[in-house]
Amino acid sequence: MTRFSQFAFGTPSAWLLLLAIPAVLVVLYQAERTRRANASVDVAKLVRTQTVSLVLGIFFLLSGSAACLFVLVNTSVKTFTSPLFIIGLFLLGLVVVLAVFQLYIVRRNRPVFIFSSIAPLQGIREGTPGIFRLLAPLLRIAALILIIVALARPQMATTEADVFAEGMDMVLTLDLSTSMEAVDFAPPGHRRKMSRIEGAKDVIRKFVEQRSEDRLGLVVFAAQAFTQCPLSLDYSILATILKSLKTGVIKDGTAIGNAIIVSINRLRDSDAKSKAIIILTDGDDNASKISPVQAAQMAKELNIHVFTILVGKGGKVPYPVGPNLFGQMQYRRVEIRTNPELLKNIAKISGGKFYRAVDKKALEKDFQDILDHMEKTRLMDPGKFTRHTEFFQLALLPALLALLLELAMRWTRYRRFP
Repeated sequence: MTRFSQFAFGTPSAWLLLLAIPAVLVVLYQAERTRRANASVDVAKLVRTQTVSLVLGIFFLLSGSAACLFVLVNTSVKTFTSPLFIIGLFLLGLVVVLAVFQLYIVRRNRPVFIFSSIAPLQGIREGTPGIFRLLAPLLRIAALILIIVALARPQMATTEADVFAEGMDMVLTLDLSTSMEAVDFAPPGHRRKMSRIEGAKDVIRKFVEQRSEDRLGLVVFAAQAFTQCPLSLDYSILATILKSLKTGVIKDGTAIGNAIIVSINRLRDSDAKSKAIIILTDGDDNASKISPVQAAQMAKELNIHVFTILVGKGGKVPYPVGPNLFGQMQYRRVEIRTNPELLKNIAKISGGKFYRAVDKKALEKDFQDILDHMEKTRLMDPGKFTRHTEFFQLALLPALLALLLELAMRWTRYRRFP
């Protein structure tokens, strides 16, 4: 399951409303200029306008009523299709328009106080508004912008997609012969002595911990080969089994051919695209009932790659022979026979690769190189689910607060007069 989020606007076309802000500013500016210009009422002009409006209203009312009445009385004429009836309705509609216009000019020019003369007031200079009074129109503009942002519907789109990945099927084949107790696996200059089996187990454990989609199996061998863990994604069980492994449990010897055959049986029915056997051994084949080369050819026929890793330096190496009188482990240099050419041939026949690890660091590098060498197929799943989380309220709430604050300022401290 993968998850990713992306911020977007559900209705981006709402941003076109931002073009209305300059128009709103122009309208507010013109309204303020008109208000200042009409601060003093021209009574004569107001009376003439009201008189003309009243005369026209009476004329339209009488004419429209007469036309409609004539059509209604005359039964020979169809009412709703008669042009005269439509004209009458139009004239009556003009009466309503004139009535609304009368109410508008009366309310707009209604004086707050009635004075016999405004001459004494004309000499008073107009006051300069304080800086906080300029905050009111700014709050209105901010509220408008925030409302537009809310209409654009800011949202976070979280997409969850199922990803099905087909990893590799690998069998780790570990040599448990007693020669793996040789302590030449520590890097040069390292004080602590580390045996080959101990170093191999530690590297395999780390390798298993880093896997997430690969099925792993475990085969151990000496003179005989046994499956310790079939292919599984349960890495915890594999780690537990790996921790309990030790040399000397299986009859001593090195049966590389048998180990390959047992590992092949674990991968025979696998339908994975990439299948591999990783053999970790420090010796030469001396106990197989089937030739390692023949086993490698069988692996090739089943499209199984065999990677061989020769663990240790070879030649004379320190080998534990038991504790002394003081309980300290004694070591003796012994010759351990190796056959790197055989391991190279096995890897070449099966399409794998040969490695030689002389310490833990080199072995870790070999495992990483094996992963890079193998193919890995990932199939992205078709199913996706997208969940949208709306954030418009984060813009709408400040917009409402700005409007309330602007109204509170205009109705109280910064109320305009008149």
